Amino acid sequence: MKRPTLLALLLFAVSFLTSAAHNGDGLRVSVTPDTRMTGRSNHREVLMRLMVVRSNDMGETELNSLTVNLQGTKAGDVRILEVLSTGNFPKANDLGPQSVYQENTTYDPAPEPRSTSLQTVLVRDLEPSLSEDIHIPLHYRLTADTSYLWITADISDTAKEGNRICLTLKQLQTNNGAYPLDIHTKREILLRRRVLYCPGDFDSKFFRIPAIITAKDGTLVTATDRRKYNNNDLPEDIDIILNYSSRGGQFWGGPAFLALGRGVGKGFGDCALAHTRDEGGLIAVYAGGAGFWQSRPDDPQRIYCRRSTDNGLSWTPAVDITHYLYGPDCADSVRRQWWGAFCASGNGLLTSTGRIMFVAAVREGEAWSANNYVLYSDDNGETWQCSQRACVGGDEAKVVELHDGRILMSIRHQGERWFNISEDGGVTWHDTVFATNFPAAPACNGDIIRYDRKDGTSVLLHSLPIGDKRENVAVMLSYDEGKSWSLGRVIVPYSAAYSSLCILPDGTIGMYVEEDPNGGDTYEMVFYNFTLEWLEGKHK
Repeated sequence: MKRPTLLALLLFAVSFLTSAAHNGDGLRVSVTPDTRMTGRSNHREVLMRLMVVRSNDMGETELNSLTVNLQGTKAGDVRILEVLSTGNFPKANDLGPQSVYQENTTYDPAPEPRSTSLQTVLVRDLEPSLSEDIHIPLHYRLTADTSYLWITADISDTAKEGNRICLTLKQLQTNNGAYPLDIHTKREILLRRRVLYCPGDFDSKFFRIPAIITAKDGTLVTATDRRKYNNNDLPEDIDIILNYSSRGGQFWGGPAFLALGRGVGKGFGDCALAHTRDEGGLIAVYAGGAGFWQSRPDDPQRIYCRRSTDNGLSWTPAVDITHYLYGPDCADSVRRQWWGAFCASGNGLLTSTGRIMFVAAVREGEAWSANNYVLYSDDNGETWQCSQRACVGGDEAKVVELHDGRILMSIRHQGERWFNISEDGGVTWHDTVFATNFPAAPACNGDIIRYDRKDGTSVLLHSLPIGDKRENVAVMLSYDEGKSWSLGRVIVPYSAAYSSLCILPDGTIGMYVEEDPNGGDTYEMVFYNFTLEWLEGKHK
């Protein structure tokens, strides 16, 4: 069986700084460091890529050795340093799995790795300070005009969160001479960083729209748009797929189909997840059909829900709940004339009273603008009701319950985040939205959830890009129930957009995010795991 890429593929970030060295004999060496975060237990995490180009008139060339230094790295954080070749294949997904283990998978979409291991260094055999240079023999004969080598590390299962894997590449020695180099990289260690999907995996060109929730038995459940043929929204042919981890995000299984698209106008997307009152209860709400901007009163984009009572392993058949909100079958004569709607992907909310809530973005007329309403259920998802309007000119929005039972809504808006408050469980809302000191943010979807500490205090967590572009996805913190916000940490300091948050059974934080280190919107889907102490800068 082919190796699953679900855990494996790490598309290398060629957008990072590249340095080149020449010695005048027709050989050119370009080095690209990888500076992204890494995670415990990761296998063959790229530290640097070497592109070696030889001229046509060069004779036989052999790469004899590399000289590197790991100073700044803690000896217990790295198990293995390895140099590999992928021949003339330039991408790191040719190296093989990011993890050497996986949970049960139901597909084998991955080609066999194209990599050849040239040399392995057991870091435990080196002196503890890692301050001395390491000479790595290669004896690799160049057989192509362009060859790619990779310096990788296996991260320890017990590596300390917040430490860094530091590497300096000092020299490449060939049979024709030495190439002095002075290239540095650092990768900060988190509890976990796992790539669930890369473009091209599972016979799909693109993936988008992350949602994650911790089921009541501790299983992590993710939902993802499988955008098979292009990166456009509905009405394109899109599937919603689920993945599961019973090991805190270390290993992942799946995918399973929540909704299977069957052509343009027959796709599904934008999945939101919430708990229900059942012991193993989850509910998924998602859109399907016409598309938000193509939707019309007589042919509306549909809204569906499915429920699970076994922590997401199985689901009830899909139920069309569109008519509870709008559409030609809606009982309300005004809402019957609305043009389109969908619920924001990511987290819904189960309140302390047992009410299930999702926030809908609604086109009340033909104009290309949206207002926000809450779609809520008081009978565990059997029937649904629509709130009064919460925001004019909004978009994707999320809700969280405050300590006093009020509901805080966070609303997507270009340049600043809007907020509103409901005093009656989400049925009615204040007349005007308000802004806080929340950092400037682009129009983008993110999550807001509550983190309850063991000492009885709590903090609100909010994930979102910061700045004026879809990049620098960070987690913000509020210690005063959303009145003010402070920046925790930037998790993805490059191109990234939607994100979703959860709390794991051990009290750590999970984030599922779409990111593209090459600076575009061809996203990898990545799971991160870290502690609140790291987020607050108290982990040292």
